[in-house]
Amino acid sequence: MGNKTSAPKYSAAEIETLKGPFSDAEFDCLDALATAAIADRAAFETLFGLGAMPDDMPILARFGGALYDAFLTLPDVDGPSTDEVTLAHVAKAAALCMRSSSASILRSLWSIFDASTTGTLSESELRQLFLAVLLMADATSDDALDVAAYVGAADAMVASFHLHANAISLPHFVSWASASWPLLHTVFGAWMAHKCFASLPSTRASYMAPRLSHRSDILSRGELIALSGQSMQLQDTWDRLYTSTQDGLSFNRLCYHLLGYAGPTLIVCTAMDGATFGAYCDTPWKDQSKFFGGPGCFLYRLCPNLLVCPSAGGTNFMYFNTKGVALPRGLGLGGTTSKCRLFFDEDLDDCYTALKCNTFAPGSLSLRSSFQIQTLEIWGCGGAASRQAQKGYRADTADLINKARKVDKAQFVSNGFDREMFLGKTFGHGTDAARIADDEQ
Repeated sequence: MGNKTSAPKYSAAEIETLKGPFSDAEFDCLDALATAAIADRAAFETLFGLGAMPDDMPILARFGGALYDAFLTLPDVDGPSTDEVTLAHVAKAAALCMRSSSASILRSLWSIFDASTTGTLSESELRQLFLAVLLMADATSDDALDVAAYVGAADAMVASFHLHANAISLPHFVSWASASWPLLHTVFGAWMAHKCFASLPSTRASYMAPRLSHRSDILSRGELIALSGQSMQLQDTWDRLYTSTQDGLSFNRLCYHLLGYAGPTLIVCTAMDGATFGAYCDTPWKDQSKFFGGPGCFLYRLCPNLLVCPSAGGTNFMYFNTKGVALPRGLGLGGTTSKCRLFFDEDLDDCYTALKCNTFAPGSLSLRSSFQIQTLEIWGCGGAASRQAQKGYRADTADLINKARKVDKAQFVSNGFDREMFLGKTFGHGTDAARIADDEQ
């Protein structure tokens, strides 16, 4: 749909003010975007659209139009009131959505769904907001997006929000995002940058959707995005280290696939009762009887609702003991050696969670304190270097085992009685000298 109005003219001083935090190349892109929007609003709405949507998601179905309308309602835009976006609207909106504080970016996102500017949203509008951000996270994917793969995560966020606040207001939304999805604003900002600066050479975005080495048997795409919004360490390639589906529900196999990996890891568990929960661990695992790890660790629940339990001041982050007799053997997080906050025992059949501890924020991870594992996965989030370090660790371990197994047969057979008693069949050919020489080679 074309427009008859021409683009307004700006003085050099006004241009410099509008340019604000943007480079010359970025501002040229914004200028071109504003000019194109004046010439063809429909093209603008298509550019910022999210694709085909179900009938019960009207805001998402016309998201480009909702964004256009939100641009028009921006405060402090100089010039006469207009029903068409101008360079002033585009530049100010871009600054608010990409180059502002996290709270300002969240307010800008909120305004797209709060068209009536009442300061509150309905549950349906909040659900669409969460779903929009989940879809934005994968906007650069070459694959066609299946909305159904994100709906469950959006519903879990709505359920989480209701536990956090009794009204869906902007202040509550900003507070919830800070606690439960701290990098939400970076997803929206990165999406806006991708749309506005697509013609510029790509640079490191404020958010990058993670890539998986294998398909997860637990996580939906939406749940994966929700986790990646907790830490930037979760925004790179995830290497699957262990999965009970293929490796078996075995603690020995889990140890083999976990030890030696030199980067952070993500534990994902689905219990028989349907709850999905786990932990992000910021330090490589090591077999010892003392706690280790750092404040980047956190516990989480994805289903039936989103819950994030960040570090809260204690230092008992990670526990991994496979040899000690006096202390529990297994893998744990938080709590104490006698009662971890989350614990997988050495048989993987007596696992439990606790409501609170001194290390992580309180909250129930599983639906019951004791749980039975349905599926367990561990992902490595440290990139190629961490995986390569694990290969080196395994090679060194195998070398040590081989050396420990090797027997100095020459010394062993120097005693005739031992030779005849224990190695008679092994060395039942040739002369003693020949047999010993053969062993020493």
